[in-house]
Amino acid sequence: MPETSAAIRIDVDSTRDIALLPELLDLLLLLDIKATFFVTTGPDRLALNLFKYITDPRSSLRFIKSKPLRYGSHSLNGLLRKTPVEAMCPAVLLRAKKEGHEIGLHGYDHYAWIRNLRNMDEIQIKELISRGLAALQVAAEADIRGFASPGFTVTNAMIRAIDALGFDYSSDFKINTPTAPFYPQAEPKSDSVLQVPVSMDSVGELFMAGYSEDQIKAKIRKNRDVWHEKRVPFVIYAHPAHEVGCYMQLFSSVLRDLHEDSRFTFLTLAQIAQQWKVRV
Repeated sequence: MPETSAAIRIDVDSTRDIALLPELLDLLLLLDIKATFFVTTGPDRLALNLFKYITDPRSSLRFIKSKPLRYGSHSLNGLLRKTPVEAMCPAVLLRAKKEGHEIGLHGYDHYAWIRNLRNMDEIQIKELISRGLAALQVAAEADIRGFASPGFTVTNAMIRAIDALGFDYSSDFKINTPTAPFYPQAEPKSDSVLQVPVSMDSVGELFMAGYSEDQIKAKIRKNRDVWHEKRVPFVIYAHPAHEVGCYMQLFSSVLRDLHEDSRFTFLTLAQIAQQWKVRV
């Protein structure tokens, strides 16, 4: 039976995520899985989300489940200090590159990106992305060819910006139904960059939505059956601060289960994009 592509996308949003990358890289090395790491650049201001949770009681339980203060001073980076994410530990990014993982850009200033993107024009977005590219290329000593918008936030101006900057592909959509890589349409029309969508919510998101560990495993197995039947890439994603820091046993079990499914072969998102550029 023909194999279906599978991929693990790792979103590095904060210095908390950077601190947990060695543990994640050990797991990927053990399983012999090559992943795609999308790294945020610029200031880590995610601690400012504390104020959102404090003022919205409905979010309190989700906040507590995320174990926000588990990482000590990393939890308050942005309030206590101004260390850029990509500068927190360049050695771990170099290790990821050395071990064959792909490094992509996850925007600049994750917190501000999500809050302000819809009010920015193409020129402003290009300036932010260019600033992030320059910083990440230095820190990771890599040619960055893939992009992923923080928080899956997408606007026509952003689509045009990544087109203009010449990325090989982008991963800006999370679509919970089997969807092949595609070329989006922005207005005014432009030559689009191929989109490789994420296939479903992360383990941490499912857990915070109320699913039990057994239900999460069953949902992922069911989804991958459907994605294989449709012959489209099955792309799962994770945040080290959540999947490694809070749900490591469950996350490693999910990865191992998928890795042992002979119907799937793990690729980086760049490799998937290259395959689908020939087909689309």
